[in-house]
Amino acid sequence: MVVRRGRTWRRRRRRKDENRPVSIAHEESFVRFFQWLHRNGCRNVPLKPAVFPDTGRGMMATKALKHGELILAIPKRLLITIEAIMDSYLAPYIERADPRLTPTQALAVFLICEKHRREKSYWRPYIDILPDEYSCPAYFTEDDFRLLPNSLRGRAKAKKYECHKVYKELTPFFESLADLFSDREDVFNFQNFKWAWSAIKTRALDVPIGRETGAHLRDTDTPTPTMFPLVDSINHSAQAKIRHRYNDKSQFLESRTESVYRRHAEVMNSYGRADNDNLLLEFGFVVPGNPADTVTFNLVQDVLEYLQPENNAMLERKIMFLARNNLISDLTCGVTGVSPQMLTVLMVFLCKQDDEDVWEDLRTGQFEADGALDVRARKVAGQLLSLRLQTYPTTIQEDEEMLKEVTSACGRLAVYCGIERKKLIENGLKMLQHSSKVAIAKGVLRKLFSR
Repeated sequence: MVVRRGRTWRRRRRRKDENRPVSIAHEESFVRFFQWLHRNGCRNVPLKPAVFPDTGRGMMATKALKHGELILAIPKRLLITIEAIMDSYLAPYIERADPRLTPTQALAVFLICEKHRREKSYWRPYIDILPDEYSCPAYFTEDDFRLLPNSLRGRAKAKKYECHKVYKELTPFFESLADLFSDREDVFNFQNFKWAWSAIKTRALDVPIGRETGAHLRDTDTPTPTMFPLVDSINHSAQAKIRHRYNDKSQFLESRTESVYRRHAEVMNSYGRADNDNLLLEFGFVVPGNPADTVTFNLVQDVLEYLQPENNAMLERKIMFLARNNLISDLTCGVTGVSPQMLTVLMVFLCKQDDEDVWEDLRTGQFEADGALDVRARKVAGQLLSLRLQTYPTTIQEDEEMLKEVTSACGRLAVYCGIERKKLIENGLKMLQHSSKVAIAKGVLRKLFSR
């Protein structure tokens, strides 16, 4: 008997298929990469590359993974460390460099060299799976920068300028490598440097490995970067955690997951608690509904500019009181709404009593919840959010229409960053409106029962 499936079943099946990850382990570059890992002692890897609907290319579990389970054991010889660079053909040139190179500069030059040595490179299978381009600020065009929120644009341009500046600093060193590459100018152009610099900035980790070999390198305050094949293909999630430890005895980098995964789930790791602004600047992506995301308000330019307080003497005392109690450092709106500190600051400024004991009661929560002062503070917070929303030249709906026309990955990322900010503000407004309705209802009930 043939069982006929209806239209509803077909639609559900289609939606289910759209949400499934698509394995790319069969692609030639990944086949060579995993063969290279296996030949060099990295075996029984419970991960394979796949494309996920929400995060793009990442790593999929090939079996169920338990908390604390060893998921990767990578031999030291597969890692691109400063020690490996100083044991390579590049070491004599680095030792003679004047001025000295930083560890990040040395690693960037080495990546460029290895990429252009092609089949002569030991790390070619790894380099072949690295992206050809990145979506961090170094790759932004002027059109892409214009799509960023105003407050982020300057910081993003500074990142691109930093990349240009470091490239210019390395020009004399590139000239010293003329005997390594006859086509030196084609090898060490800005496009190739931008690729290597972005690969390090978005993928390198700082895990202490082996002996120190920085005697011929310039000291910096930044961590010493190391490229970890396979580990650097794991995407970010604030809720996930992978613990990395270098085993001196076996000389393997061991990675254990502190999360639980079912088979075919995406294995993820936290890059640290960071809002979308910093994720875009440092790694070239944003996270929808990022729990670390906030919109920040300035005490003077936003709060006091709106309130326009008249009593300067009392205003000064209030500011001193708030600063003394560390209340003006978190004037934000996050995924849970307006911060309690911001509401406290607004209540203190709205309070007409010139009495620090009263302000202290407001700070410690000893006030009438949903009372007149609390309601006024929430109303002002809502007005500040509305004013901030008006500073954006486009709405979320207009941004979503714009995404249909923007083709560059960096440009789309810039638009998404603005959308996430606006969603955060709109969510904060909805929460304030809901709390205001609750406060009004409570006030009506109090009047009814007080009669």
